[in-house]
Amino acid sequence: MRSRDEDCILEMVFLLDSSESAKDFNHEQQKKFVLDIVERMKGLQLSSGRTLSWRTALLQYSSTVLIEQSFRDWKGPDAFKSRIAPITYIGHGTYTTYAITNLTQLYMTEGTHGSVKVAVLLTDGVDHPRNPDIFSATADAKHQGIVFFTVGMTRVAEEVANAAKLRLLASVPASRFVFNLQEKGVVERILKEMKDLAEEGCPQPPICNCEKGERGLPGPAGKKGRPGDDGVPGPKGAK
Repeated sequence: MRSRDEDCILEMVFLLDSSESAKDFNHEQQKKFVLDIVERMKGLQLSSGRTLSWRTALLQYSSTVLIEQSFRDWKGPDAFKSRIAPITYIGHGTYTTYAITNLTQLYMTEGTHGSVKVAVLLTDGVDHPRNPDIFSATADAKHQGIVFFTVGMTRVAEEVANAAKLRLLASVPASRFVFNLQEKGVVERILKEMKDLAEEGCPQPPICNCEKGERGLPGPAGKKGRPGDDGVPGPKGAK
């Protein structure tokens, strides 16, 4: 169990869709979303008063997966932003399952024991027909203690089949972990959930609200005190 003054550790991995689904504006919008989250994380404070220690990794996925930022290479939010801002779009088919299996492996090899582990999957829910079983891969990741946010890129993610898929991929309840980049205030809402996860994952020790006990028996008499100091001389008497 963590001590009261130990840091609460939050680790996040962003999974960016860099396939044909994200061509043109969508790829840049995903990057802006990630950079906004990381910038705002710099000022995040826990209600408990405990220090929040956090770090971020980022993977791009298409028919291949590129680890653009690993946990091991984390050097703070400003270095992360400088590293991620120039990354370029890959193209090709959408194989989201590969991103999830790489995410799980990253946490197994570089994650911190006892940390709050988060994955932010950006996807519209449309995969290549040959994409392997995504639900099995996600179940394996969740079994490792990873909490999943799913974030749709466009309104395509809100089509019935795609919306159902995003809800199944996300942690429960879906109302807490499913978002869309087109929603107003999406960054603020996700930050609130990140903070709540950290508060829940690093709870404070319980405070005892016990009833007052009965008054105890009188203690034994104390030892005799030492002699007092000599007083000041009195005034001279009258003749």
